[in-house]
Amino acid sequence: MIIVSKWLSAERSSTSLVVLGLILLAVIVLPRWFLQDNTPFVSTASQHCQLTTEPCLLNQSSPVFEQLQVMPVSLPYDKPITFNITLSQASAQDFVTLQLIGKTMNMGLMPIKLKQVAPKQFKGNVTLSYCTIDPNMQWQADLRLHTAKGIHQILIDLITPNDT
Repeated sequence: MIIVSKWLSAERSSTSLVVLGLILLAVIVLPRWFLQDNTPFVSTASQHCQLTTEPCLLNQSSPVFEQLQVMPVSLPYDKPITFNITLSQASAQDFVTLQLIGKTMNMGLMPIKLKQVAPKQFKGNVTLSYCTIDPNMQWQADLRLHTAKGIHQILIDLITPNDT
């Protein structure tokens, strides 16, 4: 503090304040600006998906997502659940991300690692943690296709046979 007060002497106060302000700006604002993801959303959609043994069709809501299949359809806790995603279009450098979001209770974000198993098909597994308050927890899938032109997103409310 003594160094700063000496540096802000009466004859250099306005110049010193400007320089100090620029330093603070560089230290606080610039790192946040560089870390921002500036990739634009190209399309965003949402829909409900009644989980059955048949895939849920997404192509009427989204220009790039064709279908989603979840097995087992009951979304059991503490057991592996497989997500299969089929796209209508994708290039070799595109990738898909999937996160599950608790709708009836905040369970945090549950990212699911997806692997490309065919040119337009991705697959991933997750084990859901048990919700102690609501045995019929409702989940939403945030599905995103990351392309060179931007991100295509669809939010899917997952409706299990128990929810109907």
